[in-house]
Amino acid sequence: MKQRSGILAVLITGVAVLAAGQTNRAPVSALPEPLAVAHELNEGVFCGWTYGSYSAGKKHLDCTTFVSAVLDTLLSRRGIPYTRDMRRDVLISHPDMTRNVVKEGPDPEDLRYGGIAYAVEKYGFGTGIADMSQVKPGDLIQYWVQRKNGTWFGHASLIESIRYDKEDGTYKAKIFGCHKSSDGIAVSDFELKLSGDDRMVYIGRMTQDR
Repeated sequence: MKQRSGILAVLITGVAVLAAGQTNRAPVSALPEPLAVAHELNEGVFCGWTYGSYSAGKKHLDCTTFVSAVLDTLLSRRGIPYTRDMRRDVLISHPDMTRNVVKEGPDPEDLRYGGIAYAVEKYGFGTGIADMSQVKPGDLIQYWVQRKNGTWFGHASLIESIRYDKEDGTYKAKIFGCHKSSDGIAVSDFELKLSGDDRMVYIGRMTQDR
């Protein structure tokens, strides 16, 4: 995930329908609202876009600009302006952040590294989820993982599904977002562990009454 100050503006003119013959998952209308919006954007505005630094001309999108577009759309449908400050929080693009996050990892004392999860709680659109047993499909996630060589990387997306793995005693999730591994928007082909000494995971949930 790259930190930057670019602004993504997405105009939604209609809701895309599911592709013909797509029967291996629930209809978009049956999904939790944030996840439904994410799937709609994938099948409509961002259909055919690939992973990369955001560029409308090249149809490139990265993880944080995708979740930013999801939040923008959710707020627009509720009649709430999506401000520059909100967008900056989602993109984790703050000029006073001088920490080398790749080498040092996120600052555990700085909640802004929670990105989308931090933003929905900060502005009163939702709540943070600390107990991973309470995570549900449609929740918004920003996480950071330390590689074996000691460096860190971050990623943002939405929870598509979750299960408890009895063998290693952790909750694991499939996530829906714009992934480098899939070169675009998709359900992850990996299961993400939601806890561990090598990671920091932030979860936010949109409320239904805003």
